[in-house]
Amino acid sequence: MSRYETQGDLIIDRGMLKAGAALIGAGAFIAMAGAAVCSTAIATGLRRHVLDAGLPPSELALHHWRRAKSAAQAGADSWRVQVPAQATRQSQPRASVS
Repeated sequence: MSRYETQGDLIIDRGMLKAGAALIGAGAFIAMAGAAVCSTAIATGLRRHVLDAGLPPSELALHHWRRAKSAAQAGADSWRVQVPAQATRQSQPRASVS
């Protein structure tokens, strides 16, 4: 078996090709391990935050829903009671150009 593969004028070293593929595979494995560690850190931090909040998540969501609902209602009420602005601009007679 030859060490080099030829295609026309192109010569490819199989050893380097296999080494590159192995490094890509190792890099992908390391990246997946890093993503798992980061995900675990985020999940742990989020869990601590929820436990330290003092309210269960359902109560916290209900609290924020009520705040948003009352803010939307206040905005709608404010918009409804506004009187449309009257046109205060009166047409001025144009000066004649002589």
